[in-house]
Amino acid sequence: MAAIATAASLASCTSLAPQQPDGAAVARGEAVAAQWCATCHAVGSSASATHGAPAFTEIANRPGHDLVALRAFLDGDHFPMTTYRLFPAERDDVATYIGSLRRR
Repeated sequence: MAAIATAASLASCTSLAPQQPDGAAVARGEAVAAQWCATCHAVGSSASATHGAPAFTEIANRPGHDLVALRAFLDGDHFPMTTYRLFPAERDDVATYIGSLRRR
């Protein structure tokens, strides 16, 4: 009985650990960002932002900008920024890409 309780406890601890981003989702998100966002935002490590838009690395490292907040932001209008209507899977991938840029 104690072994079952210990195993359940360990399983719950590992599920709370930060998960590594899905590499395929990161790549898809970077591709969507390069297509739609790179005109103003820095996408990739060697790019620089224009039009006063923050780089995605800066956005990723702002307090409170977790995946839930990023997905919610991508779902709404954000003037004066051009609003692109991304499919839900694209929003998830872009949020995952931006989240992957967070310093650990």
